[in-house]
Amino acid sequence: MSILSKGTTFSTGDQVTAANLNALVDSATFAAGAVDDSTTALDSSSPKKIIVKNGGITTTQLATSSSTTTGVTFEKMQHVAANTVLVNDTNAEGDISAKAVADTQILIGDGTGFTAAALSGDATMTNAGVVDISDDVALGGNPTTTTQSAGNNTTRVATTEFVTTAVTAVTNSLTRFTHSDKTQTNGASDLSNWTRAEGTDASASSKTITINTSGYYTGMLRGNVSASQGTVGEALARFDFVNTASTGATNTIAIGNAVLLKNGDSIVFDIASQSGSSFTFSLIEFILIKLT
Repeated sequence: MSILSKGTTFSTGDQVTAANLNALVDSATFAAGAVDDSTTALDSSSPKKIIVKNGGITTTQLATSSSTTTGVTFEKMQHVAANTVLVNDTNAEGDISAKAVADTQILIGDGTGFTAAALSGDATMTNAGVVDISDDVALGGNPTTTTQSAGNNTTRVATTEFVTTAVTAVTNSLTRFTHSDKTQTNGASDLSNWTRAEGTDASASSKTITINTSGYYTGMLRGNVSASQGTVGEALARFDFVNTASTGATNTIAIGNAVLLKNGDSIVFDIASQSGSSFTFSLIEFILIKLT
């Protein structure tokens, strides 16, 4: 199919002149075959010109390029306002637009586009990316963190595991002895037949309790006292103990008071005589807590 219509048509025997040759070229026009009528067409002017049809150029006709000179460079794009980013701010395929992002704000997808917002509430963030958590923040749910080493004595957060280990350590360092009700009437008696209720750091024989594990301990006598003769105040100080491993001296320990003991000490419990007095001691316990 011809793409040009000649400006002069020659027949056999015609004389070839300069004017005819010039007219052949100068008066030539585009024929219908010069366009595909899909991407290009002939306009309505005279002489007709080849034009690109509306919508005639698609991505099919555009070459793919990663070149910084032949591709779509930043300079060839539309200018946008300061502090904006180009996004498709919708929940469907479409055109991009400029989204303003103010100081300390970040873009958050919300399912329908983007929201520009700053961190708020229990946490804030500077424009350098530094995040700060508010004081006295309330943590809901079941947050977890690193469990510190046993014995850590800092301001770090203590997990339930850390607390359980610490409580277990205290429990394991406790040795407790119990004693049945005991009555002392008008004379000397003693607290014998102690029973070890828990722990292993000491043993009991009759009225004597002996520490058999290395370290230092605090010992405390606890229980209830009633007086049928005399006063309860007199009864509270009637328990004497002899530290046989140290000086052998006899000392008085009152209910609720504590004494310092160590490995090898033997404590002998006697109720000192108190003429004219009658006391009943019930629910007696002797507790040893290991210090070191």
